Amino acid sequence: MTAARRNLNDLLEDLAEAVDAAAELVALGKDRWEAERPLRLAGEAVVGRLGDIATKLPTDLLAGTSELPWAEIKGMRIVVDHAYHGIDYERVWRTLRDDVPELDRAIQQWIGAQRDREVGLQTQDRESLRERGDDLDFGL
Repeated sequence: MTAARRNLNDLLEDLAEAVDAAAELVALGKDRWEAERPLRLAGEAVVGRLGDIATKLPTDLLAGTSELPWAEIKGMRIVVDHAYHGIDYERVWRTLRDDVPELDRAIQQWIGAQRDREVGLQTQDRESLRERGDDLDFGL
């Protein structure tokens, strides 16, 4: 059975969940990270999930966040899925601690810009209607 293709909102929700999971792991601290193998495996899964989500994001989002190393983000999925025996957990930690918050910031900025653009277009449409005399708000 083929899974249904996820829309952008679904992907952004998946991304937010992975970002939250990364933050929770980092909040537990580096000492626990180093001492508890399940945390490292969880971190590996989060990085893999982020890479998988990145492969499904639309090109306009990727282009709008070109400051992010998308090829590397996508490539991390390959590493954790297929080269798990050679994973550098220090790199995974740094990714969770440093790179995931930057990824989240860039995505949130893109989302905000998209909303601003949509609001601007709606405002333009209303102004255009008023100029034509098609304003139907009846003063309400």
